Amino acid sequence: MQILGNLTQPEFLGQYWQKKPYLVRQAFPNYKSPISPEELAGLACEEGIDSRLIKRDESNNTWRVEYGPFKENDFTSLPKSHWSLLVQAVNHHIPKLSYLLDEFNFIPNWRIDDVMVSYAPMHGSVGPHFDNYDVFLLQAKGHRHWYINENSYTEDEFADDLSLKILNNFDGVKDWVLKPGDMLYLPPGVAHHGIALDDCLTYSIGFRAPSQKELLSAFTVNFNDVKEDKFYADPGLKLQESPGEIKKDHIESLRELILTVCADKKEFTSWFGRFITNSHNDYEQEQGILDEVEFHKYLNQNKQIYRHGNVRISYVKDDETIKLFFAGSEYSLPKTQLRLIQYLCSKHQLECLVLMSFDRKDEMMLLLYKLYKNGFFYLDETV
Repeated sequence: MQILGNLTQPEFLGQYWQKKPYLVRQAFPNYKSPISPEELAGLACEEGIDSRLIKRDESNNTWRVEYGPFKENDFTSLPKSHWSLLVQAVNHHIPKLSYLLDEFNFIPNWRIDDVMVSYAPMHGSVGPHFDNYDVFLLQAKGHRHWYINENSYTEDEFADDLSLKILNNFDGVKDWVLKPGDMLYLPPGVAHHGIALDDCLTYSIGFRAPSQKELLSAFTVNFNDVKEDKFYADPGLKLQESPGEIKKDHIESLRELILTVCADKKEFTSWFGRFITNSHNDYEQEQGILDEVEFHKYLNQNKQIYRHGNVRISYVKDDETIKLFFAGSEYSLPKTQLRLIQYLCSKHQLECLVLMSFDRKDEMMLLLYKLYKNGFFYLDETV
């Protein structure tokens, strides 16, 4: 499937990625949503699922947001228009939405965040806003009118006293109406406003962009677990004219003390691989029930094995080994397993015969079984 229209993947990355918007008509021809609005509302009623209802009061142009989990009567009491339901990480619960992410494998796995699904009746919207990450907006049902403006906006241009970051003054410079199968790519910072023209479902395929604060905060927490600590030292201290002055060389020594925390590239690589593949999701997978012999027998049959949608996987090629990062854990494997690891990372739905066609070592087969036993893989597509 060519989801980028007439562009090749290198052409898209070179001309549009993080540069400018790109509209693809019928990126997914005749697309049928694997989830209905009713099923989406059902997910929004479950504990542990991030969901929001966004309502607009047309009389005074104000917005209000409510957070799930919701109850059935929260939906039956809604007005006929001017509201939207947003449910985060729906791909964690609907396998076919995980398969959808495989179509975006021209972007590194570690950058993929999740699939947020929004439902809106006529005039429903979440308001004009911009995101700090890349997003593909796929129309799955109905029609949505998108307006964009590529001007730069600042924090003081958002509405006051609102948990939603809605822009006070937004003028759409370009606009398109998207129908099922159409897709709009938006780089970070491009302001956009989507308004439902009828009952519609829109998928937001977001790409993670860790901030400096997020990385520093997470790495600091990790560093707190390190037993060996270093203290500031100044064996070359010289007498200074005033005790109140903080010398430039003192500042530099202190800065280096902080920088040395992440100076070890191997240590930082291991930390980042674990950090970026940890979904931080409380959703628990069912543990695998086959024993090791039964599992290997299953792999030798013409069947499939499926990776759970909330399980992230990436790898780093080291000097002597391959570091495989799976759901926040790290595994060291020989380089001879590279092609098999690449296949594991490429799809959520894996063919067992393809898996068994690679050069397999005992440690790799043990790892596959361990991952299955821990519930990261499952055998029945209906799970």
